[in-house]
Amino acid sequence: MSTQGNDTRLAILEAGKQEFLKYGYEGASLRRIAKEACVTTGAIYGYFPGKEALFEELTGDAADGLMEKYRAVHVEFAALPPEKQAEALDVISDDNVPWMVNYVYDRFDLFKLIFCKSSKEYCDSYLSELTEIEEASTWEFVEAMKELGHDVMEIDSTIIHILARSFFQQLWEFVAHDVPREKALSYGLVLGTFQHAGWKKIMGL
Repeated sequence: MSTQGNDTRLAILEAGKQEFLKYGYEGASLRRIAKEACVTTGAIYGYFPGKEALFEELTGDAADGLMEKYRAVHVEFAALPPEKQAEALDVISDDNVPWMVNYVYDRFDLFKLIFCKSSKEYCDSYLSELTEIEEASTWEFVEAMKELGHDVMEIDSTIIHILARSFFQQLWEFVAHDVPREKALSYGLVLGTFQHAGWKKIMGL
């Protein structure tokens, strides 16, 4: 792609980001994006098939990056022997909450798009995929603690789902309410401590 073509593409992306932030995905207009980027609407289609593709180009790398790192954390945790998993529960919130908050806040505008300005289906699908990672990891942890002989509380898939999703709902709230980074980090650690104590009770630790 030529330098001019790349500049045009970047101008469209920046105009698109501002348009989505102001109007949300449903209310965004390619015509206004074209005007702001000083191109024709037809020129936008030369780079992106439509509004959905433009939104995905803006948010995809940030969304995928968080997903991949979160999945890697759980793979690493699952690889620990059961007794080490029990020990790791004492520090996992303090270790993982800060990187998640910082990852999101380093890309705040993009996660504002993902959490607050996308279509409801897009946001729900993304949060559900993150939740599925947490749910699967939780069930593996339940079995590991049972193998160690802990008196694990009887729980079902519905409550596991609710507890798992609530973690990401908190992250959504930080972004939705424009909580400053330092407060989000502090709140995240408080909430992590709260959840950690609950999980220890549930797992009989």
